[in-house]
Amino acid sequence: MNETHDTDKSPAGDEDGELDPRDAARIIEQTEIQARRQFETSSPLAALLGAGVFLFGYGAVWFSMRDQRVYAGPAGWSLALLYGLIAVSAIVGSRVSRRATTGVSGRARRQMQAQSAAVMVAGMGAWVVEGALRHLGVSFRIVYGIFGPTVPLIALAAAAGGYAAAREKWPELGLTMAIIAVAAGSTYFGPNGAWGLTGVGCCVALMTYAAVLTVRLRRPSPVQP
Repeated sequence: MNETHDTDKSPAGDEDGELDPRDAARIIEQTEIQARRQFETSSPLAALLGAGVFLFGYGAVWFSMRDQRVYAGPAGWSLALLYGLIAVSAIVGSRVSRRATTGVSGRARRQMQAQSAAVMVAGMGAWVVEGALRHLGVSFRIVYGIFGPTVPLIALAAAAGGYAAAREKWPELGLTMAIIAVAAGSTYFGPNGAWGLTGVGCCVALMTYAAVLTVRLRRPSPVQP
């Protein structure tokens, strides 16, 4: 009786031990999504924080200057808010990047370091030119009202966009192109436009980018034939 009972259970145990193809596909899909969330250096949260910097930081500077007939510059409180938001966003972004790149070494790490260096040098170059313009006597309205909020941003986005294009990271490339277009176009509207329109436009671009990232992180890559 025991032998018969054991024999009857053996096929059932073999069947239970087999993994259904649908279950296997589901496990692979969930593993892929989890891995992408862990190693993706671009984060929807960081993108949303960046959108907040533009909306509230640039918006605060615009708000402080909105009634100026003669350009007098932004109020101190608006600059403090802007730089505070930038600092918070930078801290969160660095933590996300550090977590995503833990264990990354070799060529991949060198590529990321080169990207960071290229973006940093691009921004520094634009800020040096900004200082030179002021040194040469260009008005505060042009240097700090128009050049300051747009040209360094264009330089940073251009450097990041070049890297994104080389790596075929299309959402990032689209974001950088949108930022460049918004910042460049806003210069036609004076200091208020340079701060206000750039803030709103870049906020919308980053929120759209965050939505795209969220969808990508939740959706598995198409299976290659």
